[in-house]
Amino acid sequence: MQTAKRIPSIDRSTIMPDEPTWLYFPEWLKNDTWHFPYAYSTFRKHIPRDSNVLEIGFGSGRILTRLAKDLNCRCVGIDIPDHAFPTIAFFCKQEGVHVEAMKGDGFALPFKDDSFDVVYSEGVIEHFPIERSFEMVKEHARVCKPGGIVIVSVPNKFALLHSLTKRLLGSRFLFYPEASYSNRQLSQFIQRSGLRPIAKDGFAFGCQFYMFQAFFLEETFPKASRIIGKTGLSILKKMHLYHFNNPSLNSLIGFQTMVIGQKTPMSG
Repeated sequence: MQTAKRIPSIDRSTIMPDEPTWLYFPEWLKNDTWHFPYAYSTFRKHIPRDSNVLEIGFGSGRILTRLAKDLNCRCVGIDIPDHAFPTIAFFCKQEGVHVEAMKGDGFALPFKDDSFDVVYSEGVIEHFPIERSFEMVKEHARVCKPGGIVIVSVPNKFALLHSLTKRLLGSRFLFYPEASYSNRQLSQFIQRSGLRPIAKDGFAFGCQFYMFQAFFLEETFPKASRIIGKTGLSILKKMHLYHFNNPSLNSLIGFQTMVIGQKTPMSG
């Protein structure tokens, strides 16, 4: 088992910039034009209050820091890229919480078996070949306590416009390589890991239109893109089609699909 690099406890108020350091677009972090509010509300409803929570591949840390604040969870995040750590520190400061951020590998988590009440990842496993992705889900399960839950969320195969965006852009897609899974395929991952699927969900159906506009139309038809994108997204939100209140519908055609699995005493 590899040793994690712990981020030292220091007074970040004297060194943190006003804006977060981020690889892509800062407005995704500051505003709600991205899928964050729907992702957060969906994860939150499946996570018990006061839980010990691990996020694998925390990225910006925006979901994890809100869980720490709103549900009084003891939160730990693990990731590899250096840019993730000043960003999660920014949100810790913004939310007024402490989250333990660690540098480590999701394929060999630096934690003992049965360490956390909740283990989750959002938009992580799809960036690896299928068997490697399965190995990472097994690591999710290993460090989850018996009776605890594992939540895995990935791009949805049936978010057809997003799948088209990736096909049109190929290796130019910002998050390339990225696979997409159906909820059924993701459930099979959960079951193969020795977990019992107990719920399914998803979020942000309309985000695929945002992605298509931002990554394909804006590059290919920049003038038309601004009109089409702004009008289309406005219609979706007015008609309440950006995100559904129905978990089954979200799991089927949402921008991301999610499976919640429980670790039984005999799992692992």
